[in-house]
Parts: sequence; C-alpha cells; structure tokens
Amino acid sequence: METIEARIKQLQKGNVTKAYKKLINYLEEVDYQDIIYLSITEFAEKVGLAEATVLRFCRALGFNGYHEFKINLAQHDKKNDFGKADGLEYISDIMLDYQNAMLNCRKSLSVDLIDAATDLIFNARNICCFGAGNSYIVALELHNRLMKMGIYTQCERDSHMQSILCSTCGEKDLLIVFSVSGQTKDTLDVVSLAKYCGMKVIAVTCHGKSPLTRYADLVFSTGSMESPAEPGSLTSRIMHLFIVNVLCVAIRQKDPERFTQALSTTTFATASKLL
Repeated sequence: METIEARIKQLQKGNVTKAYKKLINYLEEVDYQDIIYLSITEFAEKVGLAEATVLRFCRALGFNGYHEFKINLAQHDKKNDFGKADGLEYISDIMLDYQNAMLNCRKSLSVDLIDAATDLIFNARNICCFGAGNSYIVALELHNRLMKMGIYTQCERDSHMQSILCSTCGEKDLLIVFSVSGQTKDTLDVVSLAKYCGMKVIAVTCHGKSPLTRYADLVFSTGSMESPAEPGSLTSRIMHLFIVNVLCVAIRQKDPERFTQALSTTTFATASKLL
C-alpha cells in the first residue's frame, strides 16, 4: 500500500482546495498515533472542518472512507511495533492495557448516568439489544443476562431484521446498541431509523463523540479503543462487557426481591441440562 505521504504528493499535482491544504498541513505536523484512535467526528473537530470534508479528502487520496485511511496511517506509522515484544513481556503489556482501560472506563461512569440508563430499561415496553460484527457478542450477552432476570428483550444480528424490529417500535421502546467505533454504517442506519420511530437509545461505544453518539439519549463512553492495524482487540470488548455487568447489577439492586426470584426461576429451568 502507498503511504499517506505518497498519496498526498499525487493529490498535490492537481488543484488542492483550501480545506485539503489545511488537512495536509495538519497531517505533516501531527503524530499519526494521535489520529488512529480518533473517530471521524473527533478528527474533524481537531482540524476544524466538517466530517463530510474529511470523508471527501480520504476518498481523494484513494481510500473508500475514513476507516481505510486510518488503517493506512497505522500500518505506516514508524512507532508501530506490534508483535516485537521480547519473550513473554507482551503478557504484562496486555495485562497493563486491561488495567488502564478499566480505570479509564470507571472514571467515565457516574451514578446519574447509571440511574438514567436503568430507568429507561425499567420503563421500556420493548427492549432491543443490537450490535454489528464483534459488538453483536456483547449485545447478545446483555440480552441473555436481562432474559435471565425476567426482562424480555430482542437481539438480532442481521441488519435487515434489526431495521424491521425498529420499524415496529415507538416512543415507549428502547434500543441498547454497542459499537466500538461509533461509525459502523449498518449500525448508524438502524439507530437513525430507531430515532425516527421515536425509540430511546442507549449507546455503548469507545468514543465520546462519533456519528453514533448524536443519535443517543445516553452514552456510555468506555474510552478503550483499538488500533485499525489490530482490529478485533479484546480490550474494547471487555470494557463493553464491564458496562453490561454494571447495568445488570444496578438493575438488580433497584428491586432485589423481584430479580433474585427471577434469577432463581431461570436458573432452575436449566438445572436439568447439567450433570
């Protein structure tokens, strides 16, 4: 793959707009590590341009979109030393990464945020738990946990079915959506439809500002982000599972008797499945 520098030189052979010059100057001065973890919303704010302009710039460089642009940055970053740890040092590095991510995620939580989220869950007529790709795993975990507590939810992986479910919902219904980047196209399409239908939305994502957060009534920003060069990092997924656990414990504490009984009932229902 051509480097960003090579692509910019090629772009500069033609007519370059003032906005593109501003982006090029920014890229010449900044450390790529400061970009690869940013959502398109955060990057656009730092440069002082619109998201649409950033997207057009990425396409002018020959990329399909902003995410592909970030992949190129990560792969050609001189500070990218993935997989070069000596011996078993990488184990300590991974553990430290989890610890730092957990501490940062904890700082983002507040009593008011958790109470507001649990109130939406308690008052919802229907609850949908959605996520695309690896985020579906976390949505499914929340779905399973709530079902065991006697709270009926729906969880779909297929984006078409997600849209169909949202189209049948309204103001009394809730969508809880998980997305690491906050800019997955399928997820944004579904959440946009959910808001159009009047649904309340709780978003669990890594970025405090992203295209997804504009649709959300409540945002859990975990702060743990993955490099585009290492997609599928477990750190972000673990932080999202942490939020799932926090929400479920908070719900149970609101009515301990009700949910203890529900958990006892659902646990007994599957007891015969085990030796």
